[in-house]
Amino acid sequence: MPARRGGTATGASGPMKAILSDIHANLEALEAVLEDLRRQRIRTFVLLGDVIGYGPDPRACIEHLMDAEIALLGNHEEALLYYPENFNPKAREALEWTREQLNSGAHDRERNYAMWDFLGNLKEQEGDGRRFRWVHGSPLDPLHEYVTPRLVRKPERLAALFEAFREQILFCGHSHIPGVYLEDGRFASPAALHHEISLRALEGRRAIINVGSVGQPRDGDPRACYVTLDRERIRFCRVPYDFRPTQAKIRRVDALPDFLATRLEKGR
Repeated sequence: MPARRGGTATGASGPMKAILSDIHANLEALEAVLEDLRRQRIRTFVLLGDVIGYGPDPRACIEHLMDAEIALLGNHEEALLYYPENFNPKAREALEWTREQLNSGAHDRERNYAMWDFLGNLKEQEGDGRRFRWVHGSPLDPLHEYVTPRLVRKPERLAALFEAFREQILFCGHSHIPGVYLEDGRFASPAALHHEISLRALEGRRAIINVGSVGQPRDGDPRACYVTLDRERIRFCRVPYDFRPTQAKIRRVDALPDFLATRLEKGR
C-alpha cells in the first residue's frame, strides 16, 4: 500500500514527513522510495509535481500518490492539462501517449475521471506564510524555472528568488539536482552536508532546498532521491532500485525516446 495522508513517524525528532518530486512515471523508483518510507514509518508526504512525463507507468504512479498531504502542479502536468508550449515534438508525442494511458478504455471510467480530477486540482504552490513554502520550479516561476547550482554565479537572480517568498525555507524540484541554497549566495550539495542539515543550523537564516528527483536524477547518481523533514533536521535520502525493468518498458513504447531509458543508469 502507498503511504497515506494523516499518519506520521514519531520519535525523538518528532513527526516526520517526506518530500517527493519528479517521479516521471518511474514506478520502480517510486515503489522503492515508498518502501523506504514504510521502513521509517513515514506516512505523510508532500508532492512537488511531475508525477508524469518521460516514464512508462503514469497511471500506477498517480494511484500511489493521490493521498499526498500537499500535491503541486509540475510543468508536465500543466502541459498535459493545457498545451505543451515549450515541449519539443518528441516530448509532445510522449505526453499524448500519457494522455491515452489516462483515458484508456481498458480501465474503469470512474477511475480515469478520478485521476484527471486529481491532476486538475493540483496547486501551483503552497505555503504557511511563516516557516515553509512548497513549489515545483521556483518562487518566481512556479512551473518552469530551474533552480540549479549555476545560480551561485548569478547573485542578483538568486536574491530575487529569496525576495519572492516570505517563509524561511522553500522546497522545490524540477531541476532534478538536489542541494541547499542560502540567502547569502552559497550552495551546498547533499554530500557536502553529509546528507542532512539541522533546522537549528538554519535558525535565523533562509534557504531554498531542492529535493532532487525520485524517477530521473540528474546529479550523476542514478539512485532515487527524496527528502525527509522533521522537527530537527532536513535529510537527503538516496534509494537504489533496479532500473532495468523501467528501461525495458520505455523501450517498448515508440512514443518514448530511447535516451530516456539510457539516462536512468547514468543519473543524467
